[in-house]
Amino acid sequence: MKRRTFLWLLLAALLWAAGCRTLPPPPPPAAVISSEEVLARLQARQEQVKSFQAKGRITFLSPEQNYSGNALLSGRLPDSLKVDVLDFLGRTILSFATDGAEVKVLSPSENKLFQGPATPGNLAAFIPPTVSLPQALRLLVGALPLSSGPPQNFDYEAATGRYRLEWRQGGALTERLWVAAQGLYPVKEEWFGGAMEPRFTAELANFGALAPDLPEKITLKTSAPKKEMRLVYRELKVNPPLTPADLTLASPAGVVQVPLGK
Repeated sequence: MKRRTFLWLLLAALLWAAGCRTLPPPPPPAAVISSEEVLARLQARQEQVKSFQAKGRITFLSPEQNYSGNALLSGRLPDSLKVDVLDFLGRTILSFATDGAEVKVLSPSENKLFQGPATPGNLAAFIPPTVSLPQALRLLVGALPLSSGPPQNFDYEAATGRYRLEWRQGGALTERLWVAAQGLYPVKEEWFGGAMEPRFTAELANFGALAPDLPEKITLKTSAPKKEMRLVYRELKVNPPLTPADLTLASPAGVVQVPLGK
């Protein structure tokens, strides 16, 4: 009996030790670096991304309506974007395309093609009006910060392992950005644009999961109007050889064309 008890205790000890060995060691604390180094790393990544193509799942939430579907996205920075939102059968729910000057929105269920100048109101079919088109394209690939020049405030938050950078104009807060010390990836953005409250916020996650230094998940929120967009990529290509057809929306035969105002 004692021998069996001893063997059981020995086996338990061996299993416990083996289990402990399988646990990964905690990551070493990141060495705190200067704001110049953080900004240089972020800007170097921005310069590498000229265009992208992606597939994923997109969800729109608002008090008026919610909808979700698979999405095909093609973009060329700074201001060309095409998005097709599909249902689970692969049928188009909404198609959106803009070159920064004109916007086209196709609604197959209504058999209508809306077309007009790329004003914030017309772009709001896909982009919230408080987010500019160039800002939206940069958010889709995690190309932050949105401000130019060095930040006016810089701090390291040891509790979260993040750097906090702030840009101001005329004393008013323009942008606040959090950058993870591990990897130096921009994980949270608040854009004020001089307002008292953020015009929009964005959270980005899983950098490098699909493409080097690019996020897999993006959540964009605005408060006025109250909207939320969640995007989870399944495929993501950086700087693909896009053709004009990849970024334009053709008018289907028989569709009713509806002009959009300014």
